[in-house]
Amino acid sequence: MLGDLLSSRWHRLAAGVIAALIAAPAVAAADAHVTFRIGVEPLGLDPSEDTPLVGAHVGEAVAAYNTASAAYNRLHGYAPGSPMASASIDASALGLHTTLITLAPGVELGGEHVRFRLEGLASVSDRLHAFGLAMYPLDLAVPLSGGAVTPYLIAGGTLRWLDRSDVAGESGGLVTLRAAAGARIGRHIDVELGVGLYLLGGVYNGAELQSMSSYDPRGNAPLPAPDRAVAGGQQSGMIDVSVGFVL
Repeated sequence: MLGDLLSSRWHRLAAGVIAALIAAPAVAAADAHVTFRIGVEPLGLDPSEDTPLVGAHVGEAVAAYNTASAAYNRLHGYAPGSPMASASIDASALGLHTTLITLAPGVELGGEHVRFRLEGLASVSDRLHAFGLAMYPLDLAVPLSGGAVTPYLIAGGTLRWLDRSDVAGESGGLVTLRAAAGARIGRHIDVELGVGLYLLGGVYNGAELQSMSSYDPRGNAPLPAPDRAVAGGQQSGMIDVSVGFVL
């Protein structure tokens, strides 16, 4: 009798698993939604010479510019600190500060409470173009009022390629760890407040750095702009806002 009972339970379990596997594609298809988000990100990357990846180039650019500046001042007879003298710089002069407008088409998979979000990213500003991907493996939702409003929390990261829009030849990347809280209004509108927990990135142009290192103050060329050789750093606590649409 016990053997028959166990056998019956295993048969029911196997039947349930088979039924779930058969139904899974339909459920996944039913729970897949196309999303589109428009956001504003105030980027403020500040460097130091020990910033990962960026710091070595920052140190080179500071040294090259200060050497060129000192040569320029000597040749023209400008004393340090005089109104006509070229001032030296430190790493803080090579930050990257701009406001990105980001378009993020994506797809959202999952059920009522647990989801997964994948987005493509295209961002523009007065200084940068940025293109990449965002992935949010943690996306938790709690529907309220019969689904009229659904608060949610997400956590994940982004990876983007950067290109200067105001200077040719300078490119790089940006990595972000991001979390956000939002609310889905009805079934089709999302309002989201995000925080960049940590950002690291910048842009670099080796030819500009080489040009600055070999600058000749005897010519008529002005001193090169150091942030055209390298600009970037790290940031934490960046607040962004976005509005999204769900299809």
